[in-house]
Amino acid sequence: MATRRNFLKIAGLGVTAIAAAPLLAACGGGDDDASSSGGVTDLKVQLSWITDASFSQLYIADSKGYLADEKVKLSLIPGGSDIGAIEGIVASGAADVGMSTDITSLIAAIADGNPLVCIGALYQENLNALMSDPAKPITSVAQLKGKKIGGNQGVQTKFDAMFKLAGLEPDYTFVPTGYGPDPLIKGDVDALAVFVTDEALAYQDTTGKAPTLLTFTEAGLPAYTEPIFVTTDTLKNKRDALKGMLSALKKASADDIADPALGAKLAVDQYGKGNDLTLEHETEHNKAYVKFIESAATKTNGYLWVDPAEISGPIVKGMKASGLKTADVSKILDTSLLEELKEG
Repeated sequence: MATRRNFLKIAGLGVTAIAAAPLLAACGGGDDDASSSGGVTDLKVQLSWITDASFSQLYIADSKGYLADEKVKLSLIPGGSDIGAIEGIVASGAADVGMSTDITSLIAAIADGNPLVCIGALYQENLNALMSDPAKPITSVAQLKGKKIGGNQGVQTKFDAMFKLAGLEPDYTFVPTGYGPDPLIKGDVDALAVFVTDEALAYQDTTGKAPTLLTFTEAGLPAYTEPIFVTTDTLKNKRDALKGMLSALKKASADDIADPALGAKLAVDQYGKGNDLTLEHETEHNKAYVKFIESAATKTNGYLWVDPAEISGPIVKGMKASGLKTADVSKILDTSLLEELKEG
């Protein structure tokens, strides 16, 4: 099973075309005419992961004709664990639109001088968490003191930041782990860094118990998941198409929340066909994903919203504690398209 935490290399991963297999647009941030055919604008979208249920809004927007109504076609380029930084792919012009795992990598790329800007996000929260046995629950950073914490090599900077933000000196033993819940189930670790839509579900399926989760947001490291970003040139030159894409995704988000099984079925039967997906697995996972489409901010501003105050406040604070570069929110975010859609 291909998941974000257990990537199976699939032969022949290429471009998954949405909306009648459009011809791919030429790379770069040229004007709309350069990537349009018959008044329809083609946008190449680099995904952070393979075409599974986590991108259900894209499939729904296509299958229900929302994109066609906006005269937009999307060509999805599947991601994975070995494609490099999504931000670099978009900055180079190899894709018009990017969606990365979380917004902190985008902010760091902008801080490094890449001409990128966020225009929305599929999910409102950081989907990373520390998972513990419900019989030995860890619900605060203070309870991590002296514990064995498992995760991928490199995540220690996040753990250190959690302690720092809690006013504590880092005090834990790091245990490098692979993917899956086994290190926690076997007792090799006291807490395990996981994706709430992946290992947390696998733990419950295996043990029959819901794990205890301390989310990265609760530990002081909030983020938006699957931020939608483009180059500043693309925002200028393909503005109408990008606005149409966001409009279609907003409608699809409402449909996804109403019926998580729809996006799962589209992923299995059509858009992710050949990715070793099962309907049961994708439905379970999409039910977990749709919980993060909404927030207090989206109730006021609509789906896909990214709050400037959330970025300039807790997100940047968490990044600084993690030793990551940051930038001014005016360089990170452009909400004008979503504001126009809200007003319209």
